Amino acid sequence: MKKIICFVFTGFVLLSLPACFSGNGELVGNTTTRLDFTIDTPHGMRKIPAGSFTMGSNDQDVPYASRSNMQTITMSPFWIDETEITNAEYRQFTHWVRDSIIRKALINDPDNPNSETEWGWPSDPNANWNQVALEESDERMERNDLDNVENYHINWYKNLNFNKSSVTKAMIRTLILDDEEGSDFGSNMHFYDDESDNEKYLRPHFQTKLIDKRRLVYDYTWFDATAAASRNNTYEYGNNFEEDGYVENERAKQVNRTNSFIHRERVPVYPDTLTWVRDFTYNFNEPMFDKYNWHPAFDDYPVVGVSWQQAKAFCHWRTEWKLYHLPQERRVFETSYRLPTEAEWEWAARAGRELAMFPWGGPYSRNSKGCFLANFKPLRGNYWADGYIYTAPVNEYFPNDYGLYNMAGNVAEWTESAFDPMSDIFSSDLNPEYTYNADNTDHPHFKKKVIKGGSWKDIGAFLQIGARDYEYQDSKPSCYYA
Repeated sequence: MKKIICFVFTGFVLLSLPACFSGNGELVGNTTTRLDFTIDTPHGMRKIPAGSFTMGSNDQDVPYASRSNMQTITMSPFWIDETEITNAEYRQFTHWVRDSIIRKALINDPDNPNSETEWGWPSDPNANWNQVALEESDERMERNDLDNVENYHINWYKNLNFNKSSVTKAMIRTLILDDEEGSDFGSNMHFYDDESDNEKYLRPHFQTKLIDKRRLVYDYTWFDATAAASRNNTYEYGNNFEEDGYVENERAKQVNRTNSFIHRERVPVYPDTLTWVRDFTYNFNEPMFDKYNWHPAFDDYPVVGVSWQQAKAFCHWRTEWKLYHLPQERRVFETSYRLPTEAEWEWAARAGRELAMFPWGGPYSRNSKGCFLANFKPLRGNYWADGYIYTAPVNEYFPNDYGLYNMAGNVAEWTESAFDPMSDIFSSDLNPEYTYNADNTDHPHFKKKVIKGGSWKDIGAFLQIGARDYEYQDSKPSCYYA
């Protein structure tokens, strides 16, 4: 038996020897991995096939479609969410930011000598995970107290127990409004002290402190490939070389990568709930302001009051959160989540129907039974005629042929594209995209971003696939979602 095992093992080694060589000198190619590189279908998304279509307005009488002409466009395949982002989904993002602040405070807890190892990793568990890397608090940076802290990263596999006093105190230190600020909200904002251990606890629910939502800030960096590919960021090389590098005064230039195409963003993530009041004049929308973002009844409704910058931050977090839970060898196959380009959105909305006016294909906003096919402002302002006064659940109404819901109406949708009425003239006809990374110092004209689809408070003309409009990237209206 031993001889048979030895013979089998020897044969296996001999058969494996040719794999150790590169094809005996022949060009046979090489692979970067032995793993199956296919990925699972992203949760809640639909695959849009490749193809070509005529992009632009299909109704010459509609002035809202500002593309100067119609153009044949070719698109690569991509994935897109089958519904709009819901309040519940976006709440996962805001709660993550809240919990990350609390966890960092627990790592820095001066009363717990083992806080770093209890709540953090001694090294980054994911090199691709930018956000979980521990960033020292402003307080520690001011007093230059960074010892034994900067090398620890958040351990997201340890659950937070808000019934523990250590977690409660960490939340109080980082997120709860001060007494003077909290009193402006008309609540009883006082602590009581337990003299036995001198710890502070919160009062019952109806007297609790309020979380300062302004402190829910997502801090991340991103790579601007457009800026990196520009001619200003190329290398120029001289002809003379020395052993240590290029000769002085030669034409070799090095790019300042930090200032050119690596950007850091600090984005407050909580939706602007006051948009329900600010966007309307002499209108009683206080119930929507008070309940829409948090009440369970609105969990499946689209999130509103989210700016383009917040939508970008949400996409970045969504990517990194997924990577964090994947094995290291699987992360390289994943593609980043992002907003769709204007061309991608229009191709997905048409669902293969060439020159279609609406996502459902026909030129009318009702079906054969007289029912409206989208949530918008019909019949000169009869909001109730389509079944909903404000927004509708994200899976309401019939999907288009690609299985996408509410590509017209309900809430208008941010795209990645910057708004320029003449962009179709200079953009490519293969996966066209026109972007501009505007900062706070730029003129407001450069902050315009394309929005598509129309909303619950728009008339039917805005629901047409070819119609396009714009909004400023830092605005948070009550009809645009992430």
